[in-house]
Amino acid sequence: MDESVIFYVSGHGFGHSARTATVIDRLLRERPGIRVIVKTSAPEWFFREQIRGDFDFFALECDTGVVQADSLNLDPAASLEGYTGFLERLEETAAAEAGFAGRENCRLIVGDIPPLAFEVAARAGVPSLAVANFSWDWIYEPYIERLPEYGFLLPAIREGYRKASLLLRLPFAGEMDAFPAVRDIPLIARRARVAAGEVRKRLGLENNRPLVILSFGGFSLGEEYYRQLIEIKDCLWLASERVGFDLPGLRNVGRKELGRLRLGYPDLVAAAEVVITKPGYGIISECIANRTRMLYTSRGEFREYPVLVEGIKRNLPSGFVSQEKLLSGDIRDELSRLLEAPPDFTPLPVDGAEAVAEIISGYL
Repeated sequence: MDESVIFYVSGHGFGHSARTATVIDRLLRERPGIRVIVKTSAPEWFFREQIRGDFDFFALECDTGVVQADSLNLDPAASLEGYTGFLERLEETAAAEAGFAGRENCRLIVGDIPPLAFEVAARAGVPSLAVANFSWDWIYEPYIERLPEYGFLLPAIREGYRKASLLLRLPFAGEMDAFPAVRDIPLIARRARVAAGEVRKRLGLENNRPLVILSFGGFSLGEEYYRQLIEIKDCLWLASERVGFDLPGLRNVGRKELGRLRLGYPDLVAAAEVVITKPGYGIISECIANRTRMLYTSRGEFREYPVLVEGIKRNLPSGFVSQEKLLSGDIRDELSRLLEAPPDFTPLPVDGAEAVAEIISGYL
């Protein structure tokens, strides 16, 4: 049986999946004979669209992340309760996964960033790599300060992290003291494969107005909201959310149409002058890699937020808009200032996927 590498991926948002898929795509290009197995609660289609090569996919809840109250805010209590339920199943899940790893001739486990991954590796007797810019104990810690009845979660999470062979720490990192060994790596980022002019051509967009993308993780803000935005006629608006309609000045493009046009989300980012979003590792890394400005808003009680904002300010032309102003649609001033700002992009290395693929190859 061929040797395999198993990737356990948090299903929270698309950031973990995006960087893992980028690593796998690179790994399969360098070692086409290796068998890759992906286990996550994130959708299979996301990985299939990103990875140019064969891999096996298994739906599995590897952790519970944080619970979204809406498109911009989080629910701390529901997040802690969700992981409590997951912890009750951890022993059974870890035992089953260790058996799976043995049957599949697993030689290495990579986790981004479920503690389960490293528990499984320890039981299966194989090395493990963590790839992350934060850990769930660090995210949950301020929630638990207010809800101390969930204090038992932190040592349970850290126990799993302590079993990782090596943490590959990404830029914009929080404190990750539980990991016994750490190595810093460059940013992992999806890069455009289609030139900006060709992207506009395939989408049927004119070239004489700046293109602005609304990126809120698949949430739609409603038709009336988009009607307010398109009153800012200096820009073309592109929505990749579940909008379901086009308006004059607004182009809505869904996943199926992107596939038909042979475009990926990073192609849209690279073709745009501005992305309007809540800060997340995936979209920030893509704006840096593709030299796209960012107008960002707050995202509720999430400990990673100030770390990511610092990374945005240091590496991108950017601006802030409050949730209240964003949701009112009255963002003309903020958008104009950002479009007029100098193109001060920091030349940050974005070859983290190549670095991780090389490290994985070393273990094999």
